[in-house]
Amino acid sequence: MNKLHIILALLVWLSLKSEAQSDYHFQFLSRWDDNLLPIADPDNLKLQYSGCWGIAVNGHEYAVIGGAEHVLFFDITNPTTPLLRGKFQGTANTIWREFKSYKNRIYAVSDGTTEGLMIFDMSHAEDTIVRSYWSNALFNKAHTITLDTTSGRIYLNGGDATEGIIVLDVSQNPDQPTFITHASFQGGGLHDSYVRNDTIYASSGWEGYYIYDMKNPFAPNLLAHINTGGYNHNSWLNAEGTYGYYTEEIPEGRPVQIVDLQLLSMGEIEIAGGFLDKFSIEVNNHSAIPHNVYIKDHILFNSQYEDGLLAYDISNPLQPVLMSRYDTHAQNPVYNGYFGNWGNYPWLPSGNIIASDMQNGLYVLGFKATVPTTEPTEELKVQVQPNPVQDQLTLRVPAQDSEAWQWFLTNPSGQLLQRGSLNEAVETTVSLPQIPAGLYFLQIQSASGKQVVKKVVKE
Repeated sequence: MNKLHIILALLVWLSLKSEAQSDYHFQFLSRWDDNLLPIADPDNLKLQYSGCWGIAVNGHEYAVIGGAEHVLFFDITNPTTPLLRGKFQGTANTIWREFKSYKNRIYAVSDGTTEGLMIFDMSHAEDTIVRSYWSNALFNKAHTITLDTTSGRIYLNGGDATEGIIVLDVSQNPDQPTFITHASFQGGGLHDSYVRNDTIYASSGWEGYYIYDMKNPFAPNLLAHINTGGYNHNSWLNAEGTYGYYTEEIPEGRPVQIVDLQLLSMGEIEIAGGFLDKFSIEVNNHSAIPHNVYIKDHILFNSQYEDGLLAYDISNPLQPVLMSRYDTHAQNPVYNGYFGNWGNYPWLPSGNIIASDMQNGLYVLGFKATVPTTEPTEELKVQVQPNPVQDQLTLRVPAQDSEAWQWFLTNPSGQLLQRGSLNEAVETTVSLPQIPAGLYFLQIQSASGKQVVKKVVKE
Protein backbone atom coordinates (compact mmCIF):
# COMPACT_ATOMS: atom_id res chain seq x y z
CA MET A 1 0.00 0.00 0.00
CA ASN A 2 1.54 3.34 -0.99
CA LYS A 3 1.62 6.43 1.25
CA LEU A 4 -1.37 8.06 -0.46
CA HIS A 5 -3.55 5.01 0.16
CA ILE A 6 -2.47 4.81 3.81
CA ILE A 7 -3.30 8.45 4.51
CA LEU A 8 -6.60 8.27 2.66
CA ALA A 9 -7.60 5.10 4.48
CA LEU A 10 -6.76 6.66 7.84
CA LEU A 11 -8.78 9.80 7.11
CA VAL A 12 -11.86 7.93 5.99
CA TRP A 13 -11.59 5.49 8.93
CA LEU A 14 -11.57 8.44 11.29
CA SER A 15 -14.63 9.88 9.56
CA LEU A 16 -16.45 6.56 9.84
CA LYS A 17 -15.53 6.33 13.50
CA SER A 18 -17.02 9.75 14.23
CA GLU A 19 -20.11 9.08 12.12
CA ALA A 20 -20.72 5.77 13.91
CA GLN A 21 -21.56 7.75 17.04
CA SER A 22 -24.56 9.30 15.27
CA ASP A 23 -28.16 8.10 15.26
CA TYR A 24 -28.69 9.41 11.71
CA HIS A 25 -27.25 8.60 8.33
CA PHE A 26 -27.58 9.78 4.75
CA GLN A 27 -29.19 7.33 2.36
CA PHE A 28 -28.71 7.62 -1.40
CA LEU A 29 -32.13 7.74 -3.08
CA SER A 30 -31.45 9.03 -6.60
CA ARG A 31 -29.30 11.16 -8.86
CA TRP A 32 -30.10 13.04 -12.07
CA ASP A 33 -27.48 14.21 -14.55
CA ASP A 34 -27.86 15.04 -18.23
CA ASN A 35 -24.48 14.89 -19.91
CA LEU A 36 -25.98 16.55 -22.97
CA LEU A 37 -26.61 19.83 -21.13
CA PRO A 38 -24.27 22.72 -21.96
CA ILE A 39 -21.27 23.15 -19.71
CA ALA A 40 -20.39 26.60 -18.40
CA ASP A 41 -16.71 27.56 -18.57
CA PRO A 42 -15.66 24.27 -20.28
CA ASP A 43 -11.98 25.26 -20.47
CA ASN A 44 -11.65 25.75 -16.73
CA LEU A 45 -13.73 24.02 -14.08
CA LYS A 46 -16.19 22.16 -16.30
CA LEU A 47 -19.08 23.46 -14.24
CA GLN A 48 -22.48 22.23 -15.35
CA TYR A 49 -24.65 22.83 -12.27
CA SER A 50 -24.79 25.39 -9.47
CA GLY A 51 -27.34 26.21 -6.75
CA CYS A 52 -30.42 24.22 -5.75
CA TRP A 53 -33.59 24.72 -3.72
CA GLY A 54 -36.81 22.91 -2.88
CA ILE A 55 -40.52 23.49 -2.43
CA ALA A 56 -43.58 21.46 -1.40
CA VAL A 57 -46.85 22.22 -3.20
CA ASN A 58 -50.21 20.37 -3.19
CA GLY A 59 -48.78 17.24 -1.62
CA HIS A 60 -45.84 17.06 -4.03
CA GLU A 61 -42.18 17.84 -3.43
CA TYR A 62 -40.03 19.58 -6.02
CA ALA A 63 -36.35 20.27 -6.54
CA VAL A 64 -34.91 23.08 -8.64
CA ILE A 65 -31.29 23.20 -9.78
CA GLY A 66 -29.32 25.65 -11.88
CA GLY A 67 -27.83 24.37 -15.12
CA ALA A 68 -25.37 26.27 -17.28
CA GLU A 69 -28.13 27.52 -19.60
CA HIS A 70 -31.30 26.31 -17.89
CA VAL A 71 -33.34 26.30 -14.72
CA LEU A 72 -34.44 22.69 -14.15
CA PHE A 73 -37.40 21.47 -12.09
CA PHE A 74 -38.02 17.93 -10.80
CA ASP A 75 -40.90 16.24 -9.07
CA ILE A 76 -39.20 14.22 -6.33
CA THR A 77 -42.34 13.07 -4.52
CA ASN A 78 -41.06 9.61 -5.35
CA PRO A 79 -37.48 10.34 -4.30
CA THR A 80 -35.99 7.32 -6.07
CA THR A 81 -37.29 8.49 -9.47
CA PRO A 82 -36.87 12.24 -10.11
CA LEU A 83 -39.19 13.40 -12.90
CA LEU A 84 -38.08 16.36 -15.01
CA ARG A 85 -41.10 18.73 -14.98
CA GLY A 86 -39.61 21.93 -16.34
CA LYS A 87 -36.58 23.09 -18.28
CA PHE A 88 -36.38 26.86 -18.80
CA GLN A 89 -33.77 28.44 -21.05
CA GLY A 90 -31.77 31.44 -19.85
CA THR A 91 -29.90 33.95 -21.97
CA ALA A 92 -26.36 32.54 -21.76
CA ASN A 93 -24.03 30.12 -20.01
CA THR A 94 -23.38 30.93 -16.37
CA ILE A 95 -21.72 29.12 -13.50
CA TRP A 96 -23.95 30.89 -10.93
CA ARG A 97 -27.66 30.35 -10.43
CA GLU A 98 -29.36 30.70 -7.05
CA PHE A 99 -32.95 30.32 -5.80
CA LYS A 100 -35.35 31.07 -2.97
CA SER A 101 -39.09 30.37 -2.47
CA TYR A 102 -42.15 32.36 -1.36
CA LYS A 103 -45.91 31.72 -1.70
CA ASN A 104 -45.62 28.72 -4.06
CA ARG A 105 -43.11 30.62 -6.19
CA ILE A 106 -39.45 30.01 -6.96
CA TYR A 107 -37.33 33.15 -7.45
CA ALA A 108 -34.18 32.71 -9.55
CA VAL A 109 -31.19 34.96 -10.12
CA SER A 110 -27.92 34.52 -11.96
CA ASP A 111 -24.53 36.16 -12.11
CA GLY A 112 -22.39 36.50 -15.21
CA THR A 113 -25.48 37.15 -17.38
CA THR A 114 -28.09 39.91 -17.70
CA GLU A 115 -31.11 37.71 -17.00
CA GLY A 116 -32.44 39.77 -14.11
CA LEU A 117 -35.13 37.99 -12.10
CA MET A 118 -37.14 34.90 -13.04
CA ILE A 119 -40.27 33.94 -11.10
CA PHE A 120 -41.83 30.48 -11.46
CA ASP A 121 -45.41 29.84 -10.32
CA MET A 122 -45.58 26.35 -8.83
CA SER A 123 -49.26 26.49 -7.82
CA HIS A 124 -50.22 23.89 -10.44
CA ALA A 125 -46.83 22.25 -10.78
CA GLU A 126 -48.19 18.74 -11.07
CA ASP A 127 -49.70 19.81 -14.41
CA THR A 128 -47.57 22.77 -15.42
CA ILE A 129 -44.88 25.13 -14.13
CA VAL A 130 -45.30 28.70 -15.36
CA ARG A 131 -42.51 31.23 -15.68
CA SER A 132 -44.74 34.10 -14.56
CA TYR A 133 -42.07 36.82 -14.69
CA TRP A 134 -38.74 37.31 -16.44
CA SER A 135 -37.23 40.75 -16.66
CA ASN A 136 -34.03 42.71 -16.09
CA ALA A 137 -35.92 45.99 -15.74
CA LEU A 138 -35.07 46.22 -12.03
CA PHE A 139 -31.54 44.79 -12.20
CA ASN A 140 -29.36 42.79 -14.58
CA LYS A 141 -27.62 40.28 -12.36
CA ALA A 142 -27.22 39.17 -8.76
CA HIS A 143 -24.80 36.71 -7.22
CA THR A 144 -27.26 35.40 -4.62
CA ILE A 145 -30.83 36.06 -3.50
CA THR A 146 -32.23 36.33 0.03
CA LEU A 147 -35.98 36.30 0.67
CA ASP A 148 -37.74 37.34 3.87
CA THR A 149 -40.91 35.24 3.80
CA THR A 150 -42.39 37.29 6.68
CA SER A 151 -42.21 40.70 5.00
CA GLY A 152 -42.17 39.55 1.38
CA ARG A 153 -38.95 41.43 0.69
CA ILE A 154 -36.28 40.22 -1.72
CA TYR A 155 -32.67 41.16 -1.01
CA LEU A 156 -30.20 40.89 -3.88
CA ASN A 157 -26.53 40.32 -3.06
CA GLY A 158 -23.61 41.06 -5.37
CA GLY A 159 -23.91 41.57 -9.09
CA ASP A 160 -25.53 44.95 -9.67
CA ALA A 161 -25.90 45.45 -5.91
CA THR A 162 -22.56 47.19 -5.48
CA GLU A 163 -21.68 48.80 -2.13
CA GLY A 164 -24.79 47.41 -0.47
CA ILE A 165 -27.96 45.53 -1.28
CA ILE A 166 -30.94 45.89 -3.66
CA VAL A 167 -34.34 45.56 -2.00
CA LEU A 168 -37.52 44.49 -3.85
CA ASP A 169 -41.04 43.80 -2.62
CA VAL A 170 -43.33 40.91 -3.66
CA SER A 171 -45.68 40.99 -0.69
CA GLN A 172 -48.55 42.54 -2.67
CA ASN A 173 -48.15 40.44 -5.80
CA PRO A 174 -45.70 37.49 -5.76
CA ASP A 175 -45.45 37.63 -9.58
CA GLN A 176 -44.81 41.39 -9.88
CA PRO A 177 -41.81 42.67 -7.90
CA THR A 178 -41.53 46.36 -7.12
CA PHE A 179 -38.30 48.22 -6.49
CA ILE A 180 -37.81 49.62 -2.97
CA THR A 181 -34.20 50.82 -2.83
CA HIS A 182 -30.54 50.15 -3.45
CA ALA A 183 -29.27 50.57 0.10
CA SER A 184 -25.65 51.42 0.86
CA PHE A 185 -23.82 49.34 3.47
CA GLN A 186 -20.71 50.21 5.43
CA GLY A 187 -19.33 46.77 4.57
CA GLY A 188 -19.80 47.36 0.85
CA GLY A 189 -21.14 44.71 -1.48
CA LEU A 190 -22.38 41.34 -0.25
CA HIS A 191 -21.66 37.86 -1.44
CA ASP A 192 -24.69 36.43 0.38
CA SER A 193 -26.93 37.19 3.33
CA TYR A 194 -29.36 35.64 5.80
CA VAL A 195 -32.46 37.47 7.05
CA ARG A 196 -34.58 37.06 10.19
CA ASN A 197 -36.97 39.60 11.77
CA ASP A 198 -35.91 42.37 9.36
CA THR A 199 -32.29 41.84 10.36
CA ILE A 200 -29.72 41.12 7.65
CA TYR A 201 -26.68 38.99 8.51
CA ALA A 202 -24.38 39.97 5.68
CA SER A 203 -21.47 37.93 4.34
CA SER A 204 -19.48 40.81 2.89
CA GLY A 205 -16.57 38.96 1.34
CA TRP A 206 -13.16 40.24 2.41
CA GLU A 207 -14.81 42.96 4.55
CA GLY A 208 -16.17 40.38 7.02
CA TYR A 209 -19.50 39.73 8.73
CA TYR A 210 -21.95 42.63 9.16
CA ILE A 211 -25.38 42.76 10.81
CA TYR A 212 -27.94 45.45 9.89
CA ASP A 213 -31.41 46.35 11.11
CA MET A 214 -33.45 46.71 7.90
CA LYS A 215 -36.84 47.69 9.32
CA ASN A 216 -36.39 50.93 7.41
CA PRO A 217 -34.67 49.79 4.18
CA PHE A 218 -33.92 53.41 3.26
CA ALA A 219 -31.78 53.81 6.40
CA PRO A 220 -30.04 50.52 7.32
CA ASN A 221 -28.79 50.55 10.91
CA LEU A 222 -25.47 48.78 11.50
CA LEU A 223 -25.80 46.68 14.65
CA ALA A 224 -22.39 44.97 14.74
CA HIS A 225 -19.58 43.66 12.59
CA ILE A 226 -16.35 41.66 12.79
CA ASN A 227 -13.42 41.18 10.44
CA THR A 228 -13.22 37.46 9.80
CA GLY A 229 -9.89 37.10 7.98
CA GLY A 230 -11.10 35.14 4.97
CA TYR A 231 -13.69 35.73 2.25
CA ASN A 232 -16.98 35.64 4.16
CA HIS A 233 -19.23 33.63 1.89
CA ASN A 234 -22.48 32.46 3.51
CA SER A 235 -24.13 32.19 6.93
CA TRP A 236 -27.17 30.85 8.80
CA LEU A 237 -28.51 31.15 12.35
CA ASN A 238 -29.44 28.45 14.81
CA ALA A 239 -33.11 28.12 15.76
CA GLU A 240 -32.74 30.26 18.87
CA GLY A 241 -30.85 33.01 17.04
CA THR A 242 -28.11 32.92 19.66
CA TYR A 243 -25.33 31.77 17.32
CA GLY A 244 -24.50 32.28 13.67
CA TYR A 245 -22.43 29.93 11.50
CA TYR A 246 -20.53 31.27 8.52
CA THR A 247 -18.27 29.89 5.80
CA GLU A 248 -15.21 31.48 4.22
CA GLU A 249 -14.55 30.17 0.73
CA ILE A 250 -11.11 31.73 0.36
CA PRO A 251 -8.44 30.76 1.29
CA GLU A 252 -9.06 27.04 1.19
CA GLY A 253 -9.10 25.12 4.45
CA ARG A 254 -10.95 27.74 6.51
CA PRO A 255 -13.27 26.21 9.14
CA VAL A 256 -16.95 26.95 9.60
CA GLN A 257 -16.88 29.66 12.25
CA ILE A 258 -19.35 30.11 15.12
CA VAL A 259 -20.39 33.66 16.07
CA ASP A 260 -21.86 34.40 19.50
CA LEU A 261 -24.85 36.72 18.95
CA GLN A 262 -26.19 36.79 22.52
CA LEU A 263 -25.02 40.37 23.13
CA LEU A 264 -26.07 41.66 19.71
CA SER A 265 -28.56 44.07 21.31
CA MET A 266 -25.53 45.75 22.91
CA GLY A 267 -23.63 45.86 19.63
CA GLU A 268 -21.25 43.08 20.63
CA ILE A 269 -20.58 39.86 18.71
CA GLU A 270 -17.53 37.61 18.77
CA ILE A 271 -16.15 34.45 17.22
CA ALA A 272 -16.78 31.68 19.74
CA GLY A 273 -15.39 28.64 17.93
CA GLY A 274 -15.08 26.79 14.66
CA PHE A 275 -14.97 23.33 13.15
CA LEU A 276 -13.73 21.59 10.01
CA ASP A 277 -13.67 17.90 9.11
CA LYS A 278 -11.55 16.85 6.14
CA PHE A 279 -11.90 13.64 4.14
CA SER A 280 -9.49 13.87 1.20
CA ILE A 281 -5.77 14.36 0.71
CA GLU A 282 -4.44 17.93 0.67
CA VAL A 283 -2.18 18.51 -2.35
CA ASN A 284 -0.87 21.55 -4.23
CA ASN A 285 -2.26 23.92 -1.58
CA HIS A 286 -5.78 22.57 -2.09
CA SER A 287 -7.82 21.77 1.00
CA ALA A 288 -11.41 21.35 2.21
CA ILE A 289 -13.78 24.24 1.40
CA PRO A 290 -17.04 24.67 3.33
CA HIS A 291 -19.29 26.48 0.82
CA ASN A 292 -22.93 26.79 1.94
CA VAL A 293 -24.44 26.01 5.35
CA TYR A 294 -28.16 25.74 6.15
CA ILE A 295 -29.80 24.83 9.46
CA LYS A 296 -32.96 22.84 10.12
CA ASP A 297 -33.95 22.59 13.79
CA HIS A 298 -30.66 21.64 15.50
CA ILE A 299 -28.94 20.12 12.48
CA LEU A 300 -26.49 22.06 10.33
CA PHE A 301 -26.07 20.85 6.74
CA ASN A 302 -22.73 21.85 5.24
CA SER A 303 -22.09 21.64 1.48
CA GLN A 304 -18.32 21.19 1.47
CA TYR A 305 -17.49 20.89 -2.24
CA GLU A 306 -15.33 17.76 -2.81
CA ASP A 307 -16.14 16.36 0.63
CA GLY A 308 -19.85 16.30 -0.22
CA LEU A 309 -22.67 17.00 2.22
CA LEU A 310 -21.97 16.91 5.97
CA ALA A 311 -24.61 16.96 8.74
CA TYR A 312 -23.77 18.22 12.24
CA ASP A 313 -25.74 18.11 15.47
CA ILE A 314 -25.54 21.63 16.91
CA SER A 315 -27.75 21.01 19.96
CA ASN A 316 -24.70 22.25 21.83
CA PRO A 317 -23.99 25.28 19.60
CA LEU A 318 -20.29 25.44 20.46
CA GLN A 319 -19.60 21.72 20.08
CA PRO A 320 -20.97 20.54 16.72
CA VAL A 321 -20.95 16.76 16.33
CA LEU A 322 -20.59 15.20 12.89
CA MET A 323 -23.64 13.00 12.34
CA SER A 324 -23.19 11.76 8.79
CA ARG A 325 -21.64 12.53 5.42
CA TYR A 326 -22.52 11.75 1.82
CA ASP A 327 -19.85 12.30 -0.82
CA THR A 328 -21.50 13.57 -4.01
CA HIS A 329 -18.08 13.76 -5.66
CA ALA A 330 -16.38 10.49 -4.82
CA GLN A 331 -14.26 10.61 -8.00
CA ASN A 332 -11.83 12.98 -6.26
CA PRO A 333 -9.62 11.15 -3.69
CA VAL A 334 -7.57 14.34 -3.36
CA TYR A 335 -8.59 18.00 -3.18
CA ASN A 336 -8.47 19.67 -6.60
CA GLY A 337 -10.29 22.96 -5.99
CA TYR A 338 -13.81 23.96 -6.94
CA PHE A 339 -15.56 20.67 -7.63
CA GLY A 340 -18.41 18.87 -5.90
CA ASN A 341 -21.34 19.76 -3.66
CA TRP A 342 -22.45 23.38 -4.20
CA GLY A 343 -25.58 23.61 -2.05
CA ASN A 344 -28.39 21.77 -0.30
CA TYR A 345 -32.02 22.12 0.80
CA PRO A 346 -33.04 20.31 4.03
CA TRP A 347 -36.63 21.52 4.69
CA LEU A 348 -38.86 19.16 2.65
CA PRO A 349 -41.78 17.70 4.64
CA SER A 350 -40.55 14.18 3.90
CA GLY A 351 -37.21 14.91 5.55
CA ASN A 352 -35.38 14.12 2.31
CA ILE A 353 -32.44 16.34 1.36
CA ILE A 354 -31.73 17.98 -2.00
CA ALA A 355 -28.08 18.48 -2.96
CA SER A 356 -26.43 19.84 -6.10
CA ASP A 357 -23.04 18.72 -7.35
CA MET A 358 -21.35 20.98 -9.90
CA GLN A 359 -20.31 18.08 -12.12
CA ASN A 360 -22.63 15.23 -11.06
CA GLY A 361 -26.01 16.97 -10.97
CA LEU A 362 -28.97 16.57 -8.64
CA TYR A 363 -28.92 14.24 -5.64
CA VAL A 364 -31.88 13.25 -3.49
CA LEU A 365 -30.81 11.84 -0.13
CA GLY A 366 -32.71 10.37 2.77
CA PHE A 367 -31.69 11.39 6.26
CA LYS A 368 -32.97 8.72 8.61
CA ALA A 369 -32.49 7.53 12.13
CA THR A 370 -30.59 4.28 12.44
CA VAL A 371 -32.03 1.41 14.44
CA PRO A 372 -30.23 1.42 17.80
CA THR A 373 -28.69 -1.77 19.09
CA THR A 374 -29.74 -3.00 22.51
CA GLU A 375 -26.23 -4.06 23.52
CA PRO A 376 -22.73 -2.83 22.71
CA THR A 377 -21.43 -4.34 19.49
CA GLU A 378 -18.56 -6.80 19.87
CA GLU A 379 -15.92 -6.80 17.17
CA LEU A 380 -15.79 -9.84 14.92
CA LYS A 381 -12.35 -11.36 14.44
CA VAL A 382 -11.74 -11.84 10.72
CA GLN A 383 -8.80 -11.94 8.32
CA VAL A 384 -9.04 -10.21 4.93
CA GLN A 385 -6.29 -11.22 2.49
CA PRO A 386 -4.57 -10.13 0.34
CA ASN A 387 -4.78 -6.42 0.96
CA PRO A 388 -4.06 -4.57 -1.33
CA VAL A 389 -5.94 -6.90 -3.67
CA GLN A 390 -6.15 -7.30 -7.41
CA ASP A 391 -9.00 -9.69 -8.26
CA GLN A 392 -10.08 -11.80 -5.29
CA LEU A 393 -10.30 -11.41 -1.52
CA THR A 394 -10.37 -14.23 1.00
CA LEU A 395 -12.38 -13.70 4.18
CA ARG A 396 -11.55 -16.02 7.08
CA VAL A 397 -12.89 -16.19 10.66
CA PRO A 398 -11.54 -18.43 13.46
CA ALA A 399 -13.25 -21.82 13.59
CA GLN A 400 -14.40 -21.24 17.16
CA ASP A 401 -16.29 -18.14 15.98
CA SER A 402 -18.01 -19.93 13.11
CA GLU A 403 -21.64 -18.87 12.74
CA ALA A 404 -23.93 -17.33 10.10
CA TRP A 405 -22.54 -14.02 8.91
CA GLN A 406 -22.86 -11.54 6.04
CA TRP A 407 -20.64 -8.99 4.36
CA PHE A 408 -21.16 -5.66 2.55
CA LEU A 409 -18.68 -3.92 0.23
CA THR A 410 -19.12 -0.12 -0.13
CA ASN A 411 -17.20 2.76 -1.66
CA PRO A 412 -16.13 5.81 0.46
CA SER A 413 -19.44 7.59 -0.26
CA GLY A 414 -21.39 4.70 1.26
CA GLN A 415 -22.74 3.21 -1.99
CA LEU A 416 -23.28 -0.56 -1.71
CA LEU A 417 -21.36 -2.42 -4.43
CA GLN A 418 -21.59 -6.08 -3.38
CA ARG A 419 -23.02 -8.17 -0.58
CA GLY A 420 -23.05 -11.81 0.44
CA SER A 421 -23.96 -14.17 3.27
CA LEU A 422 -22.85 -17.56 4.53
CA ASN A 423 -24.18 -20.16 6.93
CA GLU A 424 -21.61 -21.11 9.59
CA ALA A 425 -18.68 -20.88 7.19
CA VAL A 426 -15.14 -20.01 8.24
CA GLU A 427 -13.91 -18.91 4.81
CA THR A 428 -15.24 -17.39 1.61
CA THR A 429 -13.95 -15.43 -1.36
CA VAL A 430 -15.06 -12.10 -2.83
CA SER A 431 -14.38 -11.47 -6.53
CA LEU A 432 -13.49 -7.91 -7.52
CA PRO A 433 -12.57 -7.97 -11.24
CA GLN A 434 -15.17 -5.37 -12.28
CA ILE A 435 -14.39 -2.88 -9.52
CA PRO A 436 -11.96 -0.05 -10.38
CA ALA A 437 -8.81 0.61 -8.41
CA GLY A 438 -9.30 2.60 -5.22
CA LEU A 439 -10.27 2.48 -1.56
CA TYR A 440 -13.28 0.44 -0.33
CA PHE A 441 -14.83 -0.69 2.95
CA LEU A 442 -15.83 -4.23 3.84
CA GLN A 443 -18.34 -4.56 6.68
CA ILE A 444 -18.70 -8.06 8.10
CA GLN A 445 -21.44 -8.88 10.59
CA SER A 446 -22.29 -12.13 12.36
CA ALA A 447 -25.75 -13.37 13.32
CA SER A 448 -24.99 -12.72 16.99
CA GLY A 449 -24.26 -9.04 16.32
CA LYS A 450 -20.46 -9.06 16.17
CA GLN A 451 -19.11 -6.88 13.39
CA VAL A 452 -16.00 -5.30 11.96
CA VAL A 453 -15.18 -2.84 9.17
CA LYS A 454 -12.04 -3.45 7.09
CA LYS A 455 -10.42 -1.05 4.69
CA VAL A 456 -9.63 -2.66 1.34
CA VAL A 457 -7.43 -1.19 -1.40
CA LYS A 458 -7.98 -2.47 -4.97
CA GLU A 459 -4.87 -2.15 -7.12
